[in-house]
Amino acid sequence: MSRSANAFFVVLPILGCVVWFFVKVFQFQTSPEQYPDGMVILQLSKGWLEGRPYLFDTIYGNHARQHNYYFIPLIGIFTRPMGVNGLFMAYVCFVGLFFLISYRSFAGFNVAERRAIWLTALVYVFGPMAYFMYLDYFGWHPEQYFVPLLAFLALSLAQRKWTMFVVWLTLTFLVKESSIVLICCLFLFCSVVDRVILDPGKHWLSYILNKRNLTIAAVSVVLFLIGLWWLSYLNGSQSSRLNQAFSNTQFNRTFFYYLLFSLAVGVLTFGLGLIPFMPWLCAFPRRELVIGVLAGCYAVLFVMFATEALYYFPTIYPGISYPPRISGLWAFMFSAFIYLSYRVAQAGFTPGQNAISWVLAGCVLQFILGTFLVAHHFSFDTKPSTLSRNASYMIKSRFGFDPYPDGVARQLHGLAKAMPVGSEVIVPFQYLRYFERVYPSFWPENGQLPAHILGKPLMYIYIKGLVQNGAYHAFPDKGYTAIPNEQLLILADSSWYNQTFK
Repeated sequence: MSRSANAFFVVLPILGCVVWFFVKVFQFQTSPEQYPDGMVILQLSKGWLEGRPYLFDTIYGNHARQHNYYFIPLIGIFTRPMGVNGLFMAYVCFVGLFFLISYRSFAGFNVAERRAIWLTALVYVFGPMAYFMYLDYFGWHPEQYFVPLLAFLALSLAQRKWTMFVVWLTLTFLVKESSIVLICCLFLFCSVVDRVILDPGKHWLSYILNKRNLTIAAVSVVLFLIGLWWLSYLNGSQSSRLNQAFSNTQFNRTFFYYLLFSLAVGVLTFGLGLIPFMPWLCAFPRRELVIGVLAGCYAVLFVMFATEALYYFPTIYPGISYPPRISGLWAFMFSAFIYLSYRVAQAGFTPGQNAISWVLAGCVLQFILGTFLVAHHFSFDTKPSTLSRNASYMIKSRFGFDPYPDGVARQLHGLAKAMPVGSEVIVPFQYLRYFERVYPSFWPENGQLPAHILGKPLMYIYIKGLVQNGAYHAFPDKGYTAIPNEQLLILADSSWYNQTFK
């Protein structure tokens, strides 16, 4: 690369990480969505560091009964000091580290190869599809980390760096119970690529049915079944999410539409993810076989995520297009590309001269189809008044580091910052986000106390109009002080409030 082009390509992922972080910060602070899943994942990540039960949250209780989320507590080193922003910071740190390592890893290849791989990785991670996946409208899910973790795993495997391979394999496996299926599909694809490179003249069946592939599949199936058994064991007599998903299924017209929509999303997403592979496969032997194996592994993942989505059936949208699910499919395609490009370039197969054109064409198609393929609840608003308001907020909030400059949000966020570590509060649903530093529960529709309170709440918050209508049926006993607010009835523990503010 020329010096100026090299500097330009190096700066792009740095700029992308900075923009990605602040986009998510402002989404959390300003969007009308409440991001309950983001608050749940925040609690799962840091609760064990603050004396709370492991994988316990105030919304679902023992979350270990729903998913094997054993990776997310490690992110507590980010979220304990940074709150919910730590979830996003951890992501961009993983992404930034990946680009740093991949820059060094591909340094030995020629200029055309390095540019094509680098630009492709940028489009996979920061392109239109990735944008809609990253802006997870329910807040955040551990599956978001599949993108960098699987890419790390593929790169370490391609380089045969076994120590780092074990590290990334362990971290990826701990993300969720479905992780092993993603890992299995990646390994099977990598195995076929390696065998084609070593000897491209064999019968196609020998690349698929061999001892190594059967071992990979058998070990993965066993680990997957162990993960499901563990969830069943934790649930005891209660039905697991998988059983509930199947029980929700009804073979009617709605189910037919669900399958049709899911297939359309799956096929188009695969097509978009496949485009960057084409320049590398043009000069590669047995490319039809490689594409077929890639499609077969993708189909397995598609069936898994579509089955997972049946938990919410008969909802068709979001279904398979829900960001945590489609992110898994996208992460697989990205990691498969990383492995293929490294091994193919290492073997001396050079991508075509039009590699960058393929990547840019794929990016344009992502821009056109992304809003259909990835579920979202937001739209682009370029009105001058909206842009001016957003810019004003950025300045007042010091780019998100001093959030909620005024109003009720400012008061509630300030109260949360003054509370002791591990405090619990009960608030109306729309005020959850302001209490990211502590552990909020929201009022159920029946107005009774929430089900997953561990101790004595430090604060109760009610909407005054609903209090007058008799919507709430649970009020604290003596020992609470009313904090002035025109819209809300705020009752704070008297001893804490007097000691802190008076």
